[in-house]
Amino acid sequence: MSLLLPLAGRAADAPLEPCRSRPGQGPEMVLIAAGRFLMGSPDTEPERNMDEGPQHGVAVQTPFGLGRCEVRVGEFRAFVDDTGYRTEAERPATTGGAVRGCYGWDGAKGSGEQRAEFNWRNPRFTQGDDHPVVCVSWNDGRAYAHWLSVRTGQHYRLPTEAEWEYAARAGTTTPFSAGIGNCLTTDLANYDGNYDHNGCGAKTGVYRRQTVPVGTLPPNPWGLHEMAGSVWERVANCWHEGYQEAPIDGSAWGETGGGDCARRVVRGGGWDDYPRLLRSADRDRNAADVACSFLGLRLARTL
Repeated sequence: MSLLLPLAGRAADAPLEPCRSRPGQGPEMVLIAAGRFLMGSPDTEPERNMDEGPQHGVAVQTPFGLGRCEVRVGEFRAFVDDTGYRTEAERPATTGGAVRGCYGWDGAKGSGEQRAEFNWRNPRFTQGDDHPVVCVSWNDGRAYAHWLSVRTGQHYRLPTEAEWEYAARAGTTTPFSAGIGNCLTTDLANYDGNYDHNGCGAKTGVYRRQTVPVGTLPPNPWGLHEMAGSVWERVANCWHEGYQEAPIDGSAWGETGGGDCARRVVRGGGWDDYPRLLRSADRDRNAADVACSFLGLRLARTL
């Protein structure tokens, strides 16, 4: 059974143990209480994108669990070993016989290429079982959540986009979570530290060029690690170009309002990104069947 930890709203100086790996048992999860927040960015936020608006109030109706850390390589391996599952990057393309492969990056800008040998076992850089799994598609993430649900009797799923931003903000309204505020440094997140946000003067020159073990960097105020940086995280929503007519109850947004369900929303930014892409409001999209070496997942649990 998954551990559900009532950490939302904890004291800032409360001790927090490292995330524990529990392959096949369900991840450690933070209990996220129901509540209200402003989703998206205000027009005045530096380096914002138009698809982050209009900013609007959302009332997350019911509490839910969210993984303290991203899904690890070792946890995903338990799924593959138990089921024989082949990720979409490891399967032949629908036309022709060639294996699709994952889009792998080596840390140089513009260096991404899709090759058959790149997949979750080999994303183009070295990972251990405690690193966040990458090179898994949205469909792979949904299959993993379904397996874990059947195995544990709990309802695991990808979080909705509103749930994700609500948890990432952790009660803050600044571009980055509390403790980061209007700036960002590489001791708080894994990204390309040769850049900073809005000229705030926080360039460190640190660029790790790959993932780090989950739980390496400090948690946000609600006890969630690496909500900014390391890997982009897949969420349930279909892609929309903005929030016009978006649901305000925290639910997933599908095809209504012109949603493109062949592309799914990703959140949080990754190890290869500029800091503006790690802002709590930033959003992007990725094809549901495509895998990349900067894209992973974090599970939610319906209570």
